[in-house]
Amino acid sequence: MDENIKKLFGVNAETLPDSIPIFPLDNVLLLPFGKLPLNIFEERYIKMTLDSLKRNRMIGIIQPKNNNNELFQMGCIGKITSYIETPDYRLVLNLEGVCRFVLLERNLTPHGYYQAKIDYTDYINDLDNMEPNLDRTNLIQKYTNFFKMKKLDIDKDILAETSNLQLLSTLAMLAPFNKIDKQAILESPNILSRINTINSILDLNTFQVVSNTNPSQLN
Repeated sequence: MDENIKKLFGVNAETLPDSIPIFPLDNVLLLPFGKLPLNIFEERYIKMTLDSLKRNRMIGIIQPKNNNNELFQMGCIGKITSYIETPDYRLVLNLEGVCRFVLLERNLTPHGYYQAKIDYTDYINDLDNMEPNLDRTNLIQKYTNFFKMKKLDIDKDILAETSNLQLLSTLAMLAPFNKIDKQAILESPNILSRINTINSILDLNTFQVVSNTNPSQLN
C-alpha cells in the first residue's frame, strides 16, 4: 500500500482534535478498535454528522449520567469509517473507536448539538494496536454463559476471526451490561485493567445467577 495514501486514513497523536462534537447515548459503549453502527434520525445529530464529515470525521460517544443533562466525564472518540443516506432521510454510520477522552467543557452549537473541549493526553496508548495476552477460550465461555442468562446468543464463528484487541472491544460493546458496568470498563486505565474489570463483572453476574439457578443450566 502507498504510505502516503495510508496516512490519509490513519489517526495519530498529532491528528487527534482537542474539540469534537459529542453524541450522548445512554447505555452505549464505544471502545478503541471497536465498531459501532449508528442510526441517525434527529435533525440536530444529522447536522452534527454532516459537520463532522466536513472536518475530521470524528465524534465523541459519551454516556448521560442521569436525566438532568449531566454526562460522565469519560467518553471515546469515534471515527466515521462509512455512511449511507437512506430514502427516508436518515444517516446510517459506522464508527470505529479511536481513543478515550476526558470531557473538559461543552457548548451548545447553533445546530443544537454540543461541541466539546476534550483531553486525551492520558490515553494516547489507546492508539497502540499491540495484541494483548488473553485467555480467549475462557473469556468467550464466560460471555457465552452471561449471554445465555440474558437469553441471547454469541456467534462464535465470527469471534474466531477477530484479533484479541477486537475481541475485547466487540464483546464488551455487545454485552447487555448496565451503564455503570460499561462505564467501569471504559474507565479502566489500561488493557490489563480492562480485562480484569470485564472478568470481575462477568464473574459477579454469573455468581449471582448461579446462586439461584442449577449450574447445569449454564453448560
